[in-house]
Amino acid sequence: MATSKIPSVATSAPASTEAQAGHPRRWWILAALALSLLVVGLDATVLNVALSDISRALGASTTELQWIVNGYGLTSAVLLIPAGLVGDRLGRRRVLAVGLGIFVAASAVGALAQNPTELIAARTVMGIGAAAVFPLALSIIPTVFAPAQRPKAVAVMTAAMGVGMPLGPLVGGWLLDNFWWGSTLLFNVPTVAVALAAGLAFIPDSRDLSPRRVNPFGLLLTVGGLTGVVYGITQVPIDGWGAASTLVPLCGGVALLVAFGVVEARSAGPLLDRRLMGSRLFVWPTVATALTSFVMMGLLFAIPLYLQAYLGDSALVTGLKLMPMMLTLVIGSAISSRLGPRLGLRVIVPAGLLVSSVGFLALLGITPSSDYWPLFATLAVTGFGFGVAMPPAMAAMLDSLPDGVQSTGTALNLSVRQTVGALGVAVLGSILTAAYRSGMDGPVAHLPGAAASAARDSLGGAVAVASRLGPAGNALRDAAGSAYLDGVHGVSLVCFAAAIVIAAAMAIVLPRRAQAPRTTAAGKMGA
Repeated sequence: MATSKIPSVATSAPASTEAQAGHPRRWWILAALALSLLVVGLDATVLNVALSDISRALGASTTELQWIVNGYGLTSAVLLIPAGLVGDRLGRRRVLAVGLGIFVAASAVGALAQNPTELIAARTVMGIGAAAVFPLALSIIPTVFAPAQRPKAVAVMTAAMGVGMPLGPLVGGWLLDNFWWGSTLLFNVPTVAVALAAGLAFIPDSRDLSPRRVNPFGLLLTVGGLTGVVYGITQVPIDGWGAASTLVPLCGGVALLVAFGVVEARSAGPLLDRRLMGSRLFVWPTVATALTSFVMMGLLFAIPLYLQAYLGDSALVTGLKLMPMMLTLVIGSAISSRLGPRLGLRVIVPAGLLVSSVGFLALLGITPSSDYWPLFATLAVTGFGFGVAMPPAMAAMLDSLPDGVQSTGTALNLSVRQTVGALGVAVLGSILTAAYRSGMDGPVAHLPGAAASAARDSLGGAVAVASRLGPAGNALRDAAGSAYLDGVHGVSLVCFAAAIVIAAAMAIVLPRRAQAPRTTAAGKMGA
């Protein structure tokens, strides 16, 4: 398909009439970008429901299964900033297309993997492609949408990013009910191919025509530091906080990031534009979206295991039960795109977070004998609140970015979000595990050593042990369900408190106005 007729956008030039009115094909561009984000976000969870099938088909060990999941997230998280930097310098459409091409090719290879090593390698390469897609898809929004249109566009993009995670188990469950495990990856090929073709046809290229000199040492420090931090965090659910496999990479990564900060402060050509750190319209929306990811990831970590391990729901049923969060997130985003510009950041973002905090309280009503409605209320209310809060924060962050660093700034925002989201799973997962194991000390005391250890380690282990005990295992199963829900209640209280604190902080630190004026690369950022 020919693309040479599409003009490049010189992002360091003054705003044109087209930029003020919006690109004539902006809604087609938005559809292509949203589809890209949806599929790439979905792949963070779609394989989770296929792990049992993969284990049987490929003979994968527990450690290999963990890396089949974590390799994707780790690679995408640590390469976001380099990908954004390359996009600003070489062209955002070009690098986005390369990222989508890498993603779709690796998906096809992964679907045909014959052993765990091949699948881990394919998932890691998929993460490289995803690292380009996330920041570049978002950074294109300011180049094709006028300021008045951006809240609606960002709401669509936020919904696409948000629904991918809960949609993953639903899509994966349906595919596994009808096809083999590789279909969960092969599904990407036609959908991403459509997004790639639409992107090449409609998206204008844009880049920084006067790129700053980049310090390669600073780039190595940030990649190494993020690798250590994210790797250490992903090891927490596996080995615990005190294990060397957790502490060594975590501490090493933090040390490298501190060194990166020192190098950046002294560098004549810093990797990250210093104006980003001086703009509260970039800093505080980034903090708000990151902390929201913390509680959202923790919630989505705790609930599916209960549904599948204790209630015995299939992957497809679990995905259906998570749908209320997806649907209300979309509804909240639509409402937010209309109300956000009128109410301003200081009102709309805290209001959404306060709504979500109410949803976490509904989780306290769940007991082993509860029906679905308390969980429905939690998912529906929290999803709506997140949908209200996230788009205005993301729109403000995008509007605050100086011309020429849209991709890099967006990548920094997303890198912080992914790292804090992974930290949410680790911290809230640790709270859940501690409460569960404490509640199981008594019920497993009469069991043999191996059975007691399995039942105390996880809810799934306890259900498996209980099933082997016959009718006598009912008491153990009930005790395990109660202990796990005690942990879920602890997580819900932490999420409730976190949402309240974040809402109060945002009501104080966020500016009143909903949008910041865009500037050229030589101008100053809005504050």
